Parts: sequence; C-alpha cells; structure tokens
Amino acid sequence: MAEFVSRISVVCFAASYLVALLCEISRLLFRSGIRGAVMIGFAAAGLIAHTLFLVWRAANEPAVPLSSAYDWYLLAAWLLAGGSLWLTVANPRTPIGLFMLPMVLGLIGAAQVSSRSPFPQSPATQVWGAIHGSFNLAASVAVAFGAIAGMMWLIQAGRLARKQAPIQGFRMPSLEKLARFTGRSLDIAAWAAAAGFVSGLVLNAVNRRQGLLETIPWTDPVVLRMGLVVAWLLAAAILVRTTARRAEGPRTAAMLSLVSLGVLTLSILWGLFGPTRHGVPPRAVVVESHS
Repeated sequence: MAEFVSRISVVCFAASYLVALLCEISRLLFRSGIRGAVMIGFAAAGLIAHTLFLVWRAANEPAVPLSSAYDWYLLAAWLLAGGSLWLTVANPRTPIGLFMLPMVLGLIGAAQVSSRSPFPQSPATQVWGAIHGSFNLAASVAVAFGAIAGMMWLIQAGRLARKQAPIQGFRMPSLEKLARFTGRSLDIAAWAAAAGFVSGLVLNAVNRRQGLLETIPWTDPVVLRMGLVVAWLLAAAILVRTTARRAEGPRTAAMLSLVSLGVLTLSILWGLFGPTRHGVPPRAVVVESHS
C-alpha cells in the first residue's frame, strides 16, 4: 500500500479533476443519464488521490504541513475540491464544479511553479507559521467560495431580469441564499486575512528576535501586497454590510466578491513571479570569535 501511495503524482488527481470539469461543461451541450455518476466518480477519485498525496508528503517530508508555498497551494486546492464534491453531491442539478474546478486546477498549477523550500522551522516559527498559514488559507478559500456565489448570483439575476428559462439540467440556488452566502464569505475572508497578516508580522518579529538573517524586510513586496489585500477585503466587507439593506446590496456584494477574487489572484501571481524574500530559509547569525 505504501508503495502504491508513493507513486501518486500531481498529474493523477489533476487529470481526474480535469475530466470531472469536462463532464460538467458537457452538461451545457447535451443530456446524459450516466454523466452525473461519471463526473462524481472522477471528482471523488481525484480527491482521494489528492488526499493520499498530501498525507504521504506530511508523513515523509522533514518539514511540517503548510511549511512551503507548494504545500499551501495544494492544500487550498484540496479544500476547494472537497467543497466542490460535497456541494455537487448535495445539489446535483447545480453546476458547482463548473465554477470551482477551474480554481482547483489553477491552484494546482500555481503549486507547480511555486517554491518547495520550507519556511523557518524553529519551534516558535513552527507555531506562528502554522497560525499564519492557516488564517491565510481560510481567507483565500472564503474569497473563492464568495466569488463563486457572487458569480452565480449575477448569472441568476441576469436570467431572471431577461425572463429567460432555466438552463436544462441546471438549478441555481435562490438569489437570497446566494447573496447571504456571498456576504458571509466576504466577512470571513476579511477577518481571516487580517488575522493572517498580523500573525505574519509576529512571525517575522520572532525571526528577528532569534537573530535570523533571512527575515523579511517590512518593505518587502509580500508584506505590501498582503497589506493591500487585507485593506481591500476589510473595505469590501464593510461596504457589503452598509449596503445590505438596500436594493442594490446583493449586486454590490456579488461584484465585490468577484473583484476580491481578482485582487487575490493578482496577489498570488505577484507572489509567484515577483521579487520577494518571503519563504527564503533563514540562517542563524554567526558571531566570529577571535582568539
């Protein structure tokens, strides 16, 4: 069994998710009696392989989980894939995978071009690093879910405004449910991102106190971009709250959720391809002694 698990690669579960996405897209083109079972089967197979891959890395890599950008992206993709499968099973006529699986594949792609070097692994940085990574992960997943709900709200509202018949085989949740879910997702994303940013500052301060050379400068692009993301998410959450009781409130929330996803995507791309000291393994300060 261990040998089988060790041979699971990213290609295995990425291909399964891709087949499930193609099945979801085909629902727009033709009807099929077995497509739903095939789609769920491939999504489940991908999630199982994805889970085994992460478990194997956690058990065999010297660093703890969430200890590199590579692991972070794969874990975010795993959470979205699990949410997509659960929502698809619970709501078989709602095209959840059509919106979520592209994000899953995008995160897997981001993992492939990200660094696998572990973050600092001293006891103190392990604790604060796990807190920092967990809050950032929760914020990113919340943004993704909120954007999906917002996109579905805009599609459903547009079809109702044009008095168009529902798409064959697709059943969208009510506008009220989608608007409520979008607002709550933005709230969670804003406060989780703020907690992640603050814990990141604490983590950097711990590194500095321990005398590590490779701490992140406060002017590093990763600090600036995360600060901008947090500021945007907090502003968006506040604006959604203040307009919730107005007629344009749900549309505002939907639009802000999509902009938030765009801001997060740009931040991720900046982190992948821009200059930064984030994730550089630290070195302890060596004091030379002269006899």
